[in-house]
Amino acid sequence: MTRIFVLLVLICLRPFAFAQETVTIPKSRLEELERKEAELEKLKGTTQPALQNPAAKKQDEAVPQNSPPQTSVSTRPPAADEIRSLASLPPLEKETVVPAIDLAAQYRASATQADERYRKRAFRVQGEIVGFEKPALVRNYYILLKTAEPQTRVICDFYPPENFKAVYTINAGTVLVGTLPDTRVPIARIGDNVTIEGRCKGLSGGGVKLTNCELKVAK
Repeated sequence: MTRIFVLLVLICLRPFAFAQETVTIPKSRLEELERKEAELEKLKGTTQPALQNPAAKKQDEAVPQNSPPQTSVSTRPPAADEIRSLASLPPLEKETVVPAIDLAAQYRASATQADERYRKRAFRVQGEIVGFEKPALVRNYYILLKTAEPQTRVICDFYPPENFKAVYTINAGTVLVGTLPDTRVPIARIGDNVTIEGRCKGLSGGGVKLTNCELKVAK
């Protein structure tokens, strides 16, 4: 009986609870709220970010944001007047004197054309001595002549006279000397301007090499 009474009370109180949750507002206030809501939606629409061009977006994504600007590197070819045309040179003879700087430059410009003129030919090369090399276990020694590019040296291969017991450098490698049974003979020193006769072997050992060389003039 008690349970039935409680249920009846709850049923009677339910409409009252719904009435408490329902709020009645004037129609003018409702229209004002709807108008403000429409204005708010309109403002939201104008603040939306514009769609980006898909192609431009892909291009932007392909380039890292922090990458440095791209720069183009161009290699300037040698000017026409920097290297004398091999075809314009006079015939090569044994007494022809070729500057070491020109010989190295011609091989840098075209090793094939330079070989056609110089390889297996005997002639004279002139230049400033910039160094000496003495390979181990052989009697040969090299005199190195100055060029515009250290990567392309002119290497003159000498075989010392039989009466020399040895050939070596002194004074921190600046002077080349040969030893005789009773004395020491200076051969050349760095800074000397020399003329050397030899037979061209072409590119070899990191430069243009001449073999069977003979020192003709040293100042």
